[in-house]
Amino acid sequence: MKTIFQQIVRTTSLLFLSVNILQAEGLPNPSSRPDCQQKSVDIFADFLYWYTSEPVDWAYTLTTTHNGVIAEYKTFSFEWAPGFRVGLGYNMKHDEWDTQASYTWFKSKTSGSTAGTVTSGFLGARLSLLEPFSIARASLNLRYNIFDWDLGRSFLLSDRLVIRPSIGFKGGWINQFLDSHWSTPNFIGLFLLVAEENLKQRFTGAGPKGGISANWCFGNIQNHAFSIIGQFETGYLWGHWKIKDRYLDNLLTQILIQTTERNYGALVLHSTFGFGWDFNFDNDRSHIGFKIAYEIEDWFNHLQFFTNIDGGQNNNLILQGLNFLLGFDF
Repeated sequence: MKTIFQQIVRTTSLLFLSVNILQAEGLPNPSSRPDCQQKSVDIFADFLYWYTSEPVDWAYTLTTTHNGVIAEYKTFSFEWAPGFRVGLGYNMKHDEWDTQASYTWFKSKTSGSTAGTVTSGFLGARLSLLEPFSIARASLNLRYNIFDWDLGRSFLLSDRLVIRPSIGFKGGWINQFLDSHWSTPNFIGLFLLVAEENLKQRFTGAGPKGGISANWCFGNIQNHAFSIIGQFETGYLWGHWKIKDRYLDNLLTQILIQTTERNYGALVLHSTFGFGWDFNFDNDRSHIGFKIAYEIEDWFNHLQFFTNIDGGQNNNLILQGLNFLLGFDF
């Protein structure tokens, strides 16, 4: 992880050095706005429609055949879900810098069920010594709340190509709640056995980020501009994980498992690619913008649950999908 962080710092330094060389050689250096940038305020809102990817085996079933035993693992599959991002920016007249702050909210849920000879993937149920169960169902809830702030400057590399390197700060929290229910209708032939297990992972993190965005205008019709946009960012956050596991059944068996809290670096990559439309008015001092893009955000080694199937987890949390943005500055 240390090597990755050093590579990020080295790449960012080379990026800003390249921009300074281009400027020193006499390339034009206005802002991305049509005229010399005036002081203005940006207001923008994104509608997100994302898909979550995060592999975790929550149970497995055993089926006996004439050739042996077949083990089938049960893994969650998320559905597409909506979210939003809102933000505020400020364009500075002095030296044409700009800054933006935003908040992103996203919630996703998945569930699954199975029956047969079912074994739990989690430690609490295994410690109860009551397996295998006959029926099982489970759900996983994700709550994503992230704040971003960045400071950047736009450089016009040609009549139609604008790049904006930036540095900033990223932080917030991501919580996950995994609830599972297990039952055996005729436990040892006497009664219904019912059990539940609840796992909670609470992550908080904060740290620096850096990136670069590009805007290539491929067409103009009067005050309307059409462009291809792209962005890449990387962040290296101080991360803190709290994980708890609670098992309870109707035999009054209660098992509490609390993993030692973990503190180490959290690497996240974010990229966006799409198309934009801008309309300038008020003598080009204001404009309305709309974009449609596809974005991907990858949180490395985010899921830290412990399972009896694979042991300690180090699975990536990947959020990806469509982004519809409407912005206005004045």
